[in-house]
Amino acid sequence: MNQLNTNVAKLVYRAEIDGLRAIAVIAVVLYHAQLVFFGHDWFEGGYIGVDVFFVISGYLITRIILSELYQKSAFNFLSFYERRARRILPMLFLVIFVSIPFAWVNLLPRDFVEYAGSILASIFFSSNFFFYFNTTTYGADSSLLMPLLHTWSLGVEEQFYIVFPILALLSYKLFRRYFLVVLIVLSLISLWFAEIMQLRNPDLNFYLPVTRFWEIAVGSILAIRELSQKGENFDILRRLLPKLGLCMIGYAIFFFGGDTPHPSFHTLIPIIGVALVIGFSSREEIVGKVLGSKPLVWVGLISYSLYLWHFPIFAFSRLGLLFSSNYDRMGWILLALILSIVSYYWIELPFRNSSKVSKRAFLFALSVSTIALVTGASFIIGSKGFPARLPPILLKSAGELAVPTWDRLSQAGVGCHGRMEKFCYFEKGDDATNVYIFGDSHFSAIAKELAEALSEDFNYLEANLDVCPFVLGITGVIYNGSSFPTQCNDTFEQKRLSEISVEPSVIIVGGRFPLYLEGTFFDNFEGGVEGGGTGKLSTTDDVPLEDLVRKTYQSLLDDGHHLVILYPIPNVGWNLPQEFLRRFKNADAQISIDELRVNPITTSYEVYRQRTKSSFDLFDSVTHQNIHRVYPHQLFCDLEIKARCVTHDTEFLYYYDDDHPSVKGAEMITSLLVDAVAIAGVELRSQ
Repeated sequence: MNQLNTNVAKLVYRAEIDGLRAIAVIAVVLYHAQLVFFGHDWFEGGYIGVDVFFVISGYLITRIILSELYQKSAFNFLSFYERRARRILPMLFLVIFVSIPFAWVNLLPRDFVEYAGSILASIFFSSNFFFYFNTTTYGADSSLLMPLLHTWSLGVEEQFYIVFPILALLSYKLFRRYFLVVLIVLSLISLWFAEIMQLRNPDLNFYLPVTRFWEIAVGSILAIRELSQKGENFDILRRLLPKLGLCMIGYAIFFFGGDTPHPSFHTLIPIIGVALVIGFSSREEIVGKVLGSKPLVWVGLISYSLYLWHFPIFAFSRLGLLFSSNYDRMGWILLALILSIVSYYWIELPFRNSSKVSKRAFLFALSVSTIALVTGASFIIGSKGFPARLPPILLKSAGELAVPTWDRLSQAGVGCHGRMEKFCYFEKGDDATNVYIFGDSHFSAIAKELAEALSEDFNYLEANLDVCPFVLGITGVIYNGSSFPTQCNDTFEQKRLSEISVEPSVIIVGGRFPLYLEGTFFDNFEGGVEGGGTGKLSTTDDVPLEDLVRKTYQSLLDDGHHLVILYPIPNVGWNLPQEFLRRFKNADAQISIDELRVNPITTSYEVYRQRTKSSFDLFDSVTHQNIHRVYPHQLFCDLEIKARCVTHDTEFLYYYDDDHPSVKGAEMITSLLVDAVAIAGVELRSQ
């Protein structure tokens, strides 16, 4: 590190780096497009493109910083951050401004509030943390509808830009000779931490800058190596290693998937591949020539614009369609490409050039844009997403649709359920019958209405947890091959069990068992299943979940308790309020109501029975005189319309999203549960 090769100290343009950028952005765009050919999505590992960007960023930024330090023995922080701001912010702000009108038209109030929060997170370099706390797993279908989700990677890079120059300057001043060693050690620690976090909390692992540091640091190590070498010529390595590196990147893009732990030791495959390409490719060998070809270099030059444009275009297009074809998706890609070309030449290049946009003009534009976005986003959040803009058919649900996704379930049960540390009690008195409701998010969605109905006459305890039906012997949740972060395990189940009184009581159980038994997160499009991922509940010694359910229920029955089993709630499979917004955003109230009478939004009863058969079989196999069975489908399916399940009436929606009951749906299901609990209570008192 203390020996600088003056021949490479200058920042010589390397066309193959832009070619590598092109490979990265093409992979990411095709991954998000979810194009399916011959029944297969060939780019399930395309998310690796972001990791390629991280390595490139580490390489280029480190070269810039260290070259300046070695040549001038000083580093101009203001100049560095101005260049980064000119590179990143104009395009980011443009995409945000352009997306706001589309968000106004297409987003429900809760999603509009979430979108406003993502604007603030994006411009203040914290998108990665924002989306960890406010989304499902990255790549899940619901996350593909969040217009600014892709800015999480900018958050990671911007956090690196803030920290790394300081680290580099301190290293140069204090221990220049050992900076490379320190960087390697920190990289190994970061990689090891990523592997550990992948097992404990894969979602947090995905977004953390600490678990991504090693990827960026690999680029930094490459830059230090390049600046420090003395022109060694490794002809054999330069011929072979770039080819191997490109193959490793390609392998990850085509053969990684949602079940690949990432970032983790597995991610070493594409990261080492990128390192081999950057470290050993040149204009003289075949990989360098291919990556340096004009078409790839051209795509690489517009890669930042293309990365920013593609995701909101895809998100808003999906929001406008119930189902999209490959032709639709290729159209989205073409639109993103056109906008990227225009914005590269009209926005990116001018703002990077200080002779065209002076420092004063840039700072003025930056300040005005920031103030405008912060003010606008704050108004959106403060107004709860402007529910008054909804079409008339949705106005009666405006209150619950205005609640952000992350607050909906935590409010439904008087703040005592869902993602919780405490249980929720309502005590009527010593003579009242004890009622316990132990379930998952479906139970959380009806908890408020059920509590209000039961707390007048019963001692009531609610202990619901997302993705966690009451089954003793559960060890956790596996989603897409990785552990899903949740409290759902046997410790939590034993805590539930310990709350049950020794005297006979009524216990309401059930949950989204089609999900847990079939292991598939699916969408309910007519004629088929699309997307979603795979999941299951892990169990002690891999005992079949069905056996644990029977054992848990039978043990409660043997202790004299009465069980109220809530059978599967019909699943819509697509966001019902969003579909209403799509259909009726340009219709007046009477047109909407007349349309709903003639052409209601329904789902297939046959599909429901097919997908719930294993759950029905399981619940039916538990027999006892103290069992009371509740069938929600009797409220919705094969009743008003033959062979169809209704999702609304002319006044109210029955669902809050794609499968959770709305307030109206919860009231309907609660009425069935209250009747069953009343019968169970009478039987208990007569025993």
